[in-house]
Amino acid sequence: MKPNVWISSSQVAELLAKQLVTWPLAETNYNALKTVQVKSFDMGGFVIRVQYNPSRIVSSAARTDSASIQKRKCFLCPDNLPVEQERLPFGANYLVLTNPYPIFPQHFTIPSREHLPQSILIHFPDFLELVRRMDAFTVFYNGPKCGASAPDHLHFQAGIRSFMPIDDELEPQLKRFGSLVLEEKNGVLLQLTHYLRNGFVIKAKTQPAAQSLFGKLYHALNIVPDETEPRMNIFGHYENGIWTITVIPRRQHRPWQYEAEGGQHLLSSPGAADIGGLFITPLKEDFEKMNADLLRDVYEQVCFNESEIGIIAAGITENK
Repeated sequence: MKPNVWISSSQVAELLAKQLVTWPLAETNYNALKTVQVKSFDMGGFVIRVQYNPSRIVSSAARTDSASIQKRKCFLCPDNLPVEQERLPFGANYLVLTNPYPIFPQHFTIPSREHLPQSILIHFPDFLELVRRMDAFTVFYNGPKCGASAPDHLHFQAGIRSFMPIDDELEPQLKRFGSLVLEEKNGVLLQLTHYLRNGFVIKAKTQPAAQSLFGKLYHALNIVPDETEPRMNIFGHYENGIWTITVIPRRQHRPWQYEAEGGQHLLSSPGAADIGGLFITPLKEDFEKMNADLLRDVYEQVCFNESEIGIIAAGITENK
């Protein structure tokens, strides 16, 4: 049995610092990130930042259908990692890796050592432990049909806190529009609305409380036929002894513009960063045409509206 090896935020930051010296690909892409173009849009009480990041085309254009996945080697399996990519053990079952195609100034991928499918419910305790140990970061999860470029391999990601707008907007948004859905010992489930990316927030003092509330929310969400879990993106951070877990259910993976041709085409596969308010455009033409109306259209396609979130919340309340 492998021993548990727990790490801290500072050890993770040290890993990145070392990789920027020893891995030319990482050095190039993190230096490029310092000069990426960004433009911000006031969406009425909150902000969406659009980032032009050419290196992210690897993720945005990734083919995630079963046939394409079967044809390629899994790039998160330990045996297939680049020789330059150092591995920092986390617990007995995970590795912390520097993400060589960063969105954040500090960006990490945390894959399972085993080749297991992307699946959150059984691994939610692992997510909570990551959130607690990596407390300088926002840890996030992309569902198999919600931005994960490797849906065949269980993994989480982490980015330095306050780089996504949601990190600083969440508490003010909850103060204005949040409402209680469910209260249990050591935890509450709140409704997050009027945010374009509507969903739910768990605040918990203990892991059992967070797990209990997440389980009730998970089972209240619909699973699309032939898929393995409800579509969702999840964000977590830990501060002052409290887990804050934000769950954004998803209507669909990509907007219709992804398959469009000509001027209507938009290379966008929204994942957690996009849902967190950092909208990634790997193509220059997409960055240039992006505006508040197009952003609103994309989010309204891939996320649920207030009424739909309210119906889910009512179902949880009735079945408590």
